[in-house]
Parts: sequence; C-alpha cells; structure tokens
Amino acid sequence: MSLVLLLGHPVEHSLSPALHNAAFRALGLAHSYELLDVTADALPGAVGRIRSGEVLGANVTVPYKETVMRLVDTWDGPTAEIGAANTLSRTADGRRVLASNTDGVGFEYATRDLALDGARVLLLGAGGVARAALTVLFARGARVTIANRSADRARVLAGTLPHPVGLEPRVAEWASRTELDGMDAVVNATSLGLRGEDPLAGATLRRGLAVIDLIPTAAPTPLVRRARAAGAEVVDGLPMLLQQAVSSFRIWTGRDAPVEVMRAALFASVS
Repeated sequence: MSLVLLLGHPVEHSLSPALHNAAFRALGLAHSYELLDVTADALPGAVGRIRSGEVLGANVTVPYKETVMRLVDTWDGPTAEIGAANTLSRTADGRRVLASNTDGVGFEYATRDLALDGARVLLLGAGGVARAALTVLFARGARVTIANRSADRARVLAGTLPHPVGLEPRVAEWASRTELDGMDAVVNATSLGLRGEDPLAGATLRRGLAVIDLIPTAAPTPLVRRARAAGAEVVDGLPMLLQQAVSSFRIWTGRDAPVEVMRAALFASVS
C-alpha cells in the first residue's frame, strides 16, 4: 500500500480523505490518503518521505503552501508563477520531489458561473490560496483589492505576482475590509472560518454581491450562512476542494479520477 498525506496544521477538519480514499477504492488502487498534522520543523522530513519513495505524494494545506516551495527539488511553470504549491509528487526519474498547484484550477472551476470578468473584487488573504485565486482573477480581468491581517504580506503579494497591464491590485487596510460598497465580489482566502470565525463580521452583505468562501468545511461557515440569508450569490469551499482533488489525483496516479465517485463521497461526508 502507498500512502498519500495531507501536510498542514491544522488538518483534522479536512474532507480530503473521504474523496481520495473513495477514488482509490473505485479504481482498485492500493493507496491510502491520511492526515499528518505537522510542525514547521518536521515539514522537511515529511517532504523527504516522498523523495525517498516511502510516500507516494502529498497535498499541502495551511500554513505551508508557500514554505514548501523551498523544500522541493523542482516545480512546473504555473506553480512557479503562483509561488505556492498544494500538491507534491515524485518526478519521472523517481529521485526528486515535484511541486504542483491545483488550487488555481479548483478556483477557476468553482467560480466558472460567476460574472467576474472585469469585476471589482475584494480578496481577503495573502497566502497560498490567495495567490492561486489572484492568478485566475487576473486572467478574467478583475480589478482586485487585497486585504490581509498582515499588511506587509498583502503588499508583497500585490507587488510580486505578475499581473496584466492596468490591473495592478490595490492594498486595503484589514480594518476596512467590511466596507463593501463598490465591490462586486469578495473572496475569503484566509483560514478564518475553520474554527467558526466570520472574516467579514460587521459587514453588510447584500443581494447581487458574490461571496466566495474557500474554507472547505462539512458545515457551512458563518460567512456562507450569513451571505445566503442576505440573498448574495454564494460559492462555498466544496467545489474548489473537489476540482483540485481531481487534478491532484491524476498527478499521483497518472489516471483520470472517478469524479462522480469523489463528488458522492464529498457530499456524503457533509450531509
């Protein structure tokens, strides 16, 4: 049996084992997807388990999506542009660790039905998920304002991620994030919501606003519940989770994922 790990802190909330283990069973693959709550000091050793062949691959979640880029041997072009990875595998020669990013594909899929082309978007967060989302928003011509609890990190993101001419993102103070007048959409790419927080507490949500909360939890987050009650157009974290998982599955196994099996397992775990 080959292991696939989820590396992060915390990880106990994750729904990923349900998706991947159902997919492995459906295709008769002797793999097991397991959670590994890992400290920053232990992260290099966990990555080394992939390099040695002890582990088939891994997903990476908060807070290590950017950190892990310094621990791998190589990465693909889109991952280098984003500057963060959520999927690790061995290279074809079996001796190196390859970093990939399937979050961008997941975010693109999750927001495919939203009118984000040219939209005014408030992006909460400046970590790995925010980086992936921002590349998709740039591709759709969105005008993005970034707000993060660390303003310095927001400024680094705004100044380093390649953007189309005329679409340089603005940086707003975290305290101003609840001022949504003039915004067409808001994206929560922070970890706020994992433990019941509302990153937009105090903000007035409204019909016609698109609220995209990328926290993939079994129960709706406070932000999702409040946005639905306000009549906003809501996307929760589950569609992105599913699509990034489908892409990661192919990287590890070289086979197309049984998407409907994974979707059924996901929604069974949240029902």
